[in-house]
Amino acid sequence: MEKDPLNMGDVYQMMTYVLVIILSAIIMTIWLKRKAKRKRR
Repeated sequence: MEKDPLNMGDVYQMMTYVLVIILSAIIMTIWLKRKAKRKRR
């Protein structure tokens, strides 16, 4: 992988993509936990 200033855009896009996936995963776990708590009651 070449580390050129022009390639920074692609790296930034990949970082954002990974961040979105991690965020969605965390939100899903929290949402599922909340749903499970509601169902228990």
